[in-house]
Amino acid sequence: MGVTFESFASELTGLQVSLLADTVQYFADSPKLLSIPDEQGQRVAVPILPETVNRMLAAYPEGAEGETRTFGFRWEAGESDGEGTLVIRFPDGSELRQSTVLSRFSPV
Repeated sequence: MGVTFESFASELTGLQVSLLADTVQYFADSPKLLSIPDEQGQRVAVPILPETVNRMLAAYPEGAEGETRTFGFRWEAGESDGEGTLVIRFPDGSELRQSTVLSRFSPV
């Protein structure tokens, strides 16, 4: 499968991340590629698991649904085709690494 997407940053509100969290929870048994807007507003299909989006949601304080935060997304290919690591850079500069097998994800 190769690289799924080029590195990009996305400005997301707490409400947007909350909706992403609801979506991944709904499809927890059948993971989906979620559409995340890049800097130009283009949608990028990203393989995000429930634990990952919940960590993203935790970056917003209680009652900050309207606040915008910038997250960075990049894909690091693994040794096998279709496997790799989704790396998310959080607004505070920390990173989360999610091991991913792309064949487990399908479009929404």
